[in-house]
Amino acid sequence: MLTAAVEQRVLKETVVMRGQVGAATTVEVTPAPRGEGRAVMTGVRVRPGDEFGAGSVLLEIAGRPLIAMPGAVPAYRDLRPGSTGKDVVQLQRALASLGHRSSDRSGEFGQGTKAALVEFYERIGYDVATTGDDDAKELAAAAVAVRAAERTRSEAVELRDRLRRADRSGATVNADAMREAERAVRYAEEDLTQTKVARAELESRSGAILPMSEVVFLSSFPARMEKLTGSVGQEVKAPLVTLSAGALIVRAKLNPAQRKLVDADMPVTVSSELTGESYPGRVATIGELRQDDGGARSHELTVRTSQRLSAKLAGADMRLTIEAASTKEEVLVVPVSALYASADGQVAVQRQLLDGGSQRIPVVPGMTGNGYVAVQSTDGTLKSGDQVSVGRAAP
Repeated sequence: MLTAAVEQRVLKETVVMRGQVGAATTVEVTPAPRGEGRAVMTGVRVRPGDEFGAGSVLLEIAGRPLIAMPGAVPAYRDLRPGSTGKDVVQLQRALASLGHRSSDRSGEFGQGTKAALVEFYERIGYDVATTGDDDAKELAAAAVAVRAAERTRSEAVELRDRLRRADRSGATVNADAMREAERAVRYAEEDLTQTKVARAELESRSGAILPMSEVVFLSSFPARMEKLTGSVGQEVKAPLVTLSAGALIVRAKLNPAQRKLVDADMPVTVSSELTGESYPGRVATIGELRQDDGGARSHELTVRTSQRLSAKLAGADMRLTIEAASTKEEVLVVPVSALYASADGQVAVQRQLLDGGSQRIPVVPGMTGNGYVAVQSTDGTLKSGDQVSVGRAAP
């Protein structure tokens, strides 16, 4: 006769599966440099497996940097003077977090944002990209026009003031000449104002820019470089680099048959057989039922641990033990195989006695979990440590 001990403990129903540690967010980046040159990798600052902070230069492509900045909006256009929008707000906040504040209005790329961007690029050791040589030539011409207008105004003011002094000293001054001098000053001032406005307009849409090929925005730091394809001297091929950001989480595939047992926010124990360490956590998300290329169907399940997982665990295989249900307090439990139903429909267990005999004890079964069932004897005689029959040994 096979027997098992009656236990008194908290009964838990658990679901066990395997999962893999990975970042909450992964981003693939393949910069396409501006200009006519070849997209060749010319430098590597961060290597696969390395963690990096906000403002870090990850790579050089054709001599230009790929910079990691904080933000949630992906780079989808070059940001230049005159640009407006949420992505400009993001850039301004990113620069401010790195110590380069802008005096511009939030969401408007103006002189303050240009200055902050130039300062940042100087700090990381690169010349900032600009709107181009044509704009630079136009700005230079506009500056020359302003200086010429200033000289013309100065000459007109000097002539007018000389005529005024002569008039005050009693010399005869031609009235028409005085009116012409006053008019010349007025016209010169109008011309100067117009040239300054034209220069300001040029300045407002030219100068420092942030090319989308030189930045990747990530949701949190420190981030990690997961993969780099290619090496220095090779042309860029997609995807060039894979980055991860956010706290490490565990992803697993939940069998559809177990879906009803598992809900979000259930407690989970994440265990590593390699290190022997365990981490408490909770079910974060359960995805829709999907089918992979091999025809297997499952729900993607993610787990977030209470404490931050070390970057060394990235990619590690873990055992997940999900606590689907548990009793609120300790109860008497026996193996499910110890229960049997008598002819009158009562559920009972067969307790083994010291003299070799047995005693039938009616019980009320409760929750089941992991092959055990909570029981309560109707007469209160069943206790922890008792031996109950669970079957017969094979002959």
